[in-house]
Amino acid sequence: MRKPMPNNPIHVHRAATLALARNLKWTDVYHWIVEHGYFPESYVLPPCFRVRKHPKTPKLYTRVVVNKKVTRLNPTPHECCYVHFPKSDLTDRDFGIIHPELHNDIAYHIARNWKAIVDAMIPRDSAVTCYSFPVPLDTRHPGRVGRLRSGRLIYEFLWMTEEDLASVAYRYTHLVRADIKGFYPSIYTHSIAWALHGKKRIRKGGNRFDYRLLGNRLDRLFQYSNDQRTNGLPIGPVVSDIAAEIIAAAVDRHLTTAVRARDLECEMVRFKDDYRILVKSEADGRTIVKLLQAALKEFSLELSEGKTSLHALPNGLFRSWVSRYHAVHPRKKHTYSWKAFRELYLAVLAIDEEYPGTGVIDRFLADIVSKGGHPKVFVTGRNLQKALSMLLMLGARRIKAFPKVLAIIEAITRSPFGDLHTDEIVSYLQAHLETLAKDEARNKYLITWLAYFFMSNGLSGRLTFKPAFKDPITRSVFANRGAVFKSSPDFTLFEGSVTVGKRLSMLKHLDIFNPPGPT
Repeated sequence: MRKPMPNNPIHVHRAATLALARNLKWTDVYHWIVEHGYFPESYVLPPCFRVRKHPKTPKLYTRVVVNKKVTRLNPTPHECCYVHFPKSDLTDRDFGIIHPELHNDIAYHIARNWKAIVDAMIPRDSAVTCYSFPVPLDTRHPGRVGRLRSGRLIYEFLWMTEEDLASVAYRYTHLVRADIKGFYPSIYTHSIAWALHGKKRIRKGGNRFDYRLLGNRLDRLFQYSNDQRTNGLPIGPVVSDIAAEIIAAAVDRHLTTAVRARDLECEMVRFKDDYRILVKSEADGRTIVKLLQAALKEFSLELSEGKTSLHALPNGLFRSWVSRYHAVHPRKKHTYSWKAFRELYLAVLAIDEEYPGTGVIDRFLADIVSKGGHPKVFVTGRNLQKALSMLLMLGARRIKAFPKVLAIIEAITRSPFGDLHTDEIVSYLQAHLETLAKDEARNKYLITWLAYFFMSNGLSGRLTFKPAFKDPITRSVFANRGAVFKSSPDFTLFEGSVTVGKRLSMLKHLDIFNPPGPT
């Protein structure tokens, strides 16, 4: 690899991230992970699920026992509580909630060894720059943990692809895009120790069972948080993001060694499991893909064939759907007539058809709500049912957007117009709930959010349909009482939906760029 260009924004970003991350206090990291990094992102669970109580000072629930040359770490095994999320008609994703005491111990070991963890996530001998650092960093207040979790990562991804990578792309001819196949479910927990200490060292003698080694402690705790399984990390908790980042960074180091051995000139960046690599020729791009495959095999991982591609620049560099959306909606409006809303809605559907799985529906939903949390669409009694139907169809088309759809309906319900049409809105949504309840296993995610809508807005008493659900997440919301990991007295993981609803709107909860402050 040739000498890097001066003032390369990618390398500047890397250096700044390393400096900010190493400057965090370990106790601040611990408390942030335990409180704010416990549950998955805001669109996964309603805001009634939050850590209201946790240890005030860092503590361990299971300690390493050293007896002569033998070390033991024997936590109580638990199963994760899973949040079923249907990504599409054919594919699902399960977000995991770890038992709070095991999660606490993982967070403690990560935080107590914070500088070593940072150096493992941002290794100095790697030529790959990562833009998905798991703990939010505050550039305005160095030394503090930031407030933005999901929003910051979106900013980082856009900055990576459409700013930094685009700024240096003129020096190259092709772009490799590659993705790790089923990354979190495929992670072998032993590979955490491989990444931190080296595979040779861990496999030597009795090192595999030496729990004085950080990697072995994390390996063991992740296993026991998932019913002693060695395959897969739960998706959602920040501790999983940190472990995954350690492993991905170790892959990056192997890739860097191979690239340097062949003297390939390239620029490599990564966002979680998503690689973007600029190269000088198509042949170099194909070589890089082979080298990445080999690096992944060292950690029992593989590339996703369907998400690996090679593009002649500038193809593949920018998000094509953004340009299409901008063409039909060049600037935000203060209000939308019903006709303007309908035409933009139809344009969004066409763009989503051409670019499925992108964020065009999310952008549209954001644009039809004001900063103050008020719908910009002119809804009347005449078109109310059409508006509800059109919004719910968007939620069915992009499941991730369903909470935002309900948040907009909540804003309509809480308006003077909504006061006059509450019964009609409740009746409409109850009919939707009845349809979803026919297949609870498939629709748990949607049912949970509908349940929160009714409970947090004090509308559950108007329901004539009140089924008994089996899922503990859904049951917690309908009963307005936490049913998840109730046996840990040091932790309170649920707050009443009515209480939350009075303090926090759904739109505010889902505003990842301006999240609600601590209470």
